[in-house]
Amino acid sequence: MVPISFILNVMHGFFSLIYYGSVMIFGVIVAPRLSKLSNETVNDLMYNLFPTLVSFIEATGMITIVFGAGEFIHYLIGYYRSGGISEVYHVLFSTGWGICIFSGAILGIIGFSIGLLIGHYFEKLFKLFRSIDPESIDEIKLVQGKLKYYSTFGALLLTITVILMILGVSFLPLPQ
Repeated sequence: MVPISFILNVMHGFFSLIYYGSVMIFGVIVAPRLSKLSNETVNDLMYNLFPTLVSFIEATGMITIVFGAGEFIHYLIGYYRSGGISEVYHVLFSTGWGICIFSGAILGIIGFSIGLLIGHYFEKLFKLFRSIDPESIDEIKLVQGKLKYYSTFGALLLTITVILMILGVSFLPLPQ
């Protein structure tokens, strides 16, 4: 029988690769350059591609968090069984593994929340592009500026999270 930790680890890793790649392509390459595209191209993207893409990114992010939290809780239960709450505290705040994983998880949740905010701004942009009101052009430019800022900030947080997680599981020994 395959251990639950293996399943959680594989699922978390698989979806995190998809999520990280999607965020990097979309958040670092596509979103900051929207204002440089023609209105016709942006309209086409807003109608046909972005709604599905934003939903996909949010879904893979949520799946990544769920499996990562499951894996984290699985380990914490094991530490609790072996030494109680003092062992859990020691592992989280006194080992390289715990510090990397715990801080990476917090930054990951903050980054995902920023991603939800980005999704909200894209929804707003979708609605603005669907309206025929010519006065919405100023608001579109404002929302595009916010998207550029939050996309860059979110991508930076996500990159730090990925680095911390890689350090936690690859280079630092898993506490015994």
